[in-house]
Amino acid sequence: MVEKKISRSELKRGAILKAAMAEFQAKGFKATSMDDVARSAEVSKRTVYNHFSSKEVLFSAIILEMMALLCSFEHLNFSNDIGLEEQLQQLVDYEIALLRSQAFMDMARVIIAEAIHSPALIQGAMEEFSKQESPLSSWFHSAVDAGALNCQSPEILVTQFTGVIKAFCFWPQLVQGADFPGDEEVALITQTAVQMILKQYA
Repeated sequence: MVEKKISRSELKRGAILKAAMAEFQAKGFKATSMDDVARSAEVSKRTVYNHFSSKEVLFSAIILEMMALLCSFEHLNFSNDIGLEEQLQQLVDYEIALLRSQAFMDMARVIIAEAIHSPALIQGAMEEFSKQESPLSSWFHSAVDAGALNCQSPEILVTQFTGVIKAFCFWPQLVQGADFPGDEEVALITQTAVQMILKQYA
């Protein structure tokens, strides 16, 4: 299988997104100019505008990149032929692999900071984000539809499941700069998240 060659335009677009994330994280959205992004990406300001017509469009693209990254990680389709516990354990593994990703964490920092300081800015982008169902959400919807889990709202399951994981593998790292949990703690987090779903909804 021949790998698709990345075009020069795609390389520049990627460089602009990476530079924008760094600038937004360092200065905030309002204080960052398109000149700053162009300088950091080592491209002309015209090149930046050729890819992104405004700073708002550039920010929206970062959110969509985050969603694309989320969906690019290995994911699991629900199966009636595999035990629930085994599938849930795999889901935790995949979620933790995503949260270990530096690219995901960098994007999260930018988006969450602006959600606090400029909520109107991210409203449109988040509407686009919400239109796309994540692989994790898809698994829980399928499990409920198949009768394997008993809950009227699969999204409640997703929120509870990810809430346990992110309490140890996302928020402390994002807010406090904490180290990622070691293998023993990850194993305990996995067991806690899995058993919570099984005992309450299976």
